[in-house]
Amino acid sequence: MIHAVTDGTSYLGNEDRFGYSGGAAWVLDGATDISGIKLEGRTAAWWLVEAYQAELQNCAGHGAAEEPFDLVTRVALGARHRLHTRFGTASPAIATALEQASTALSLVRRVNGSWNVISFADCPVLYRDPVTGQVNIVFNEGFTPVERRSLEALKEAQLREPNASLARLSELTRPVLKENRAMMNTEKGYAIGAIQPPPRALVHQYRLPEGVEAFVILSDGFSRWYDVFELGSPEELFQRTAAGEASQVLAELRAAERDDPEGRRYPRFKTHDDATCLYAKVDAL
Repeated sequence: MIHAVTDGTSYLGNEDRFGYSGGAAWVLDGATDISGIKLEGRTAAWWLVEAYQAELQNCAGHGAAEEPFDLVTRVALGARHRLHTRFGTASPAIATALEQASTALSLVRRVNGSWNVISFADCPVLYRDPVTGQVNIVFNEGFTPVERRSLEALKEAQLREPNASLARLSELTRPVLKENRAMMNTEKGYAIGAIQPPPRALVHQYRLPEGVEAFVILSDGFSRWYDVFELGSPEELFQRTAAGEASQVLAELRAAERDDPEGRRYPRFKTHDDATCLYAKVDAL
């Protein structure tokens, strides 16, 4: 059994994707594009997640025997080839936009009979521990300091200008966001999906406990339901997605966002964000 829901918020298109193949499932969450470049009416991040989606569909399941770093590198270089083939490399502006484009990613795949997670940036994976019965969250710990730095900058901006709009707050925090993005796929930074693969030291794999029956992969636009708006717990979200209620959860999230359009009660960088949730029972993959 597999349930999934995805919802875009921009007229430029949904920068999230989800997918699954034999022995693998994933969610991609393209980062807000700050290059200002449009490629055939879309952002560079939109095209990057399209390329990553195609590469994962080609090799995620078949690459089960590959080491995490080798698989991630193959996907990144395949995406780069697709994008350079489509848009060329002659224009410095386009080349820079494609180099800056990034995507969060969580990939759950079966390796030698076990289920393993590769997680970049802020796409959490939820699963129920078969021994304790608790719902646990897998996330990229290397991204936590970066996320914390962004939120601290946002809160400082709100203190300086308490009545500022989200657009103004975004302008005030842009220097910090640019500094964070300069750390993408660097040895002292954090791993992200891009056309340049991350260093080997940043690519980790988390092994789910034996006996796990299902998992949920979320983009951060969906995990807002519990970690920003506190509409419920991860346990409740897991239960409801297992029951096929992901669309209702998304509707509740959108209602909460509309009730706080300028982020006064719940600090965030956008009024809305693309939101994706994928629930999969392992015996369905």
